[in-house]
Amino acid sequence: MARPTIVDVAQAAGVSRATAARVLAGATNVDPVMTAAVERAASDLGYETNFAARKLRGGRAGAIGLVVAFNEIGSLNGSFFATAMKGAAKGLAAGDVQPVLLPADDEDHDKIPKFLRSGAVDGAIVILQHEITHLVRSLADSPVPIAWVGRPHGEIDPDSIIVDTDNHAGGVLAARALTEAGRRRIGIITGPPDMEQANDRSRGWAEELTRSGIVPGPVVHGDFTVDSGMAAMTRLLQRAPDLDGVFASSDLMATGALRVLQAAGRRVPLDVSLVGFDDVLIATTSEPPLTTVRQPLEEMGRLAAEVLIAQIHGRPVEKVHILPTTLVRRESL
Repeated sequence: MARPTIVDVAQAAGVSRATAARVLAGATNVDPVMTAAVERAASDLGYETNFAARKLRGGRAGAIGLVVAFNEIGSLNGSFFATAMKGAAKGLAAGDVQPVLLPADDEDHDKIPKFLRSGAVDGAIVILQHEITHLVRSLADSPVPIAWVGRPHGEIDPDSIIVDTDNHAGGVLAARALTEAGRRRIGIITGPPDMEQANDRSRGWAEELTRSGIVPGPVVHGDFTVDSGMAAMTRLLQRAPDLDGVFASSDLMATGALRVLQAAGRRVPLDVSLVGFDDVLIATTSEPPLTTVRQPLEEMGRLAAEVLIAQIHGRPVEKVHILPTTLVRRESL
């Protein structure tokens, strides 16, 4: 006789698969009638995994997954992901919860969801990057609660936690800094169009330039890497050889842009002002050091951990947290 599956439990209980998964994961925000039906069905059917057994006993794993892009693991040098992960790990440690690193790649869409169904962790923090945006759909019916560092593009489970920066305001800050520096021919290197953060930064930039009576310059896309910043800056110069200001919506792309500008004989900031975004380590070590829009990455990771732990313990939490950005002035402006 085949072992019962979570689909069998859901059908017997008269609920959706996602609801059954959440109940068996220990979610406390499911309707009590549905919760009782799922637990009764699981017991009647003999649905017994570590996950279900632990839930029916009222226990927890005492661990939370940290989901990051696989190819970022070798970039532990102050990148976006590393700084946010550091904050998340600190928040988990303060809550006496063990972090479990879960590298995700852009090919295997089921590995992370399958692991979350195993019962090894009580929840997961996803440090959202372009390489793993496919997880937004894959985790829509996650059996454990999810905290996203960075707002996902598309629909997510309404119980998900989102910790993000005010990216729109950050775009405004970047554009204002460039106009106040006297720049009038201003282009942008934005991120992938399927990243909400990139779209918000671009909108804020364009709106602030328009308010200042300046027609926004050319828009080119990168993928938040140094190489993509170099390629995008090359395209910008081809389209607007006389530009005198650039907003690159990540410090890594700004670093690539800086290399191309210098190779083209365009002095920063004498000929062209350059503003980045993130305020990670590379912004301080470039030559000249980058003026950038700072998002509090470590605080974002820590807050995601704290709110997720509170939700797992059944405490009421705010689901969306948007933290402010600030402009950090250095020598590229």
